[in-house]
Amino acid sequence: MAETLIIEKLDGTKKAVTDIKGAHLLSVRDMGPQPATDYGQMSGVDGRQDNGTTFDLRIIEADFLYSGTDRWDYALAMRAIWAEIFDYDPFYISWSRMPGFRYLVKCKPFEFTKIGNLRSGTFTIQFEAFRGFAESQGRTDIDPINMQSEKYQMIGQGFPMDEDLIYHHTESSFRIFNAGNVRVNPRFHFCLISIKGTGSPILTNQTTGEVFQYFPALSSGDELTIDGIYPKLNGVSCGRDTNHGLISMAPGWNDMQLSGLTNPESTFGFYFLYK
Repeated sequence: MAETLIIEKLDGTKKAVTDIKGAHLLSVRDMGPQPATDYGQMSGVDGRQDNGTTFDLRIIEADFLYSGTDRWDYALAMRAIWAEIFDYDPFYISWSRMPGFRYLVKCKPFEFTKIGNLRSGTFTIQFEAFRGFAESQGRTDIDPINMQSEKYQMIGQGFPMDEDLIYHHTESSFRIFNAGNVRVNPRFHFCLISIKGTGSPILTNQTTGEVFQYFPALSSGDELTIDGIYPKLNGVSCGRDTNHGLISMAPGWNDMQLSGLTNPESTFGFYFLYK
């Protein structure tokens, strides 16, 4: 079966480059993580000091062959491909060999190389995945994780095979699984937590030691959300009424405690991130 590369715009519309008649995907190469370490140097001290590592953008290359019916067909296809690939806004790419992963990218300029006639040629697109990581196609609060889901691949995406993964809870003590190998940090990554119940909630990630506390009391029907770094009560910012704590998700199991509420209800929405 031929491999397919899918372009997904930010509005959710999807299209394969090979939907353009005559275009064929030959191969996709992920150049892998690009760690960038900052080293410091002190006079009179041997070696250097490790000031930390971040991950730079990574390059994903896709090779294509185009075969048209005549030179006019070739010229029209070039313009159709440019129109699909080049945009003001970033877009996601994924490919059929690893369907559970996607990358947010922009495209570098590229040229077509003709092959022996005026109607065929090859081209290589370099996509810049500027966030440095892949993310899951599915989001935990709206896309259930199971064998029937088209949003995940059950092999190779870090899922345990012996436990159900649940992201909506009505207990005070529970666990949240991060199948990725990168910490989900709400300062930089999408993370949406919803809390309902009656009382003054305290949410603790016992795995990371992080605590979020909302001081006033929630009433029945209230919804407290932590949208990235912004806490909101019924959609209205309420940061002044919190301890300004944030909750991240470490790779693997995160042991959670939601105290201070009767009838507690919580939902956790995020994408898994992969090096």
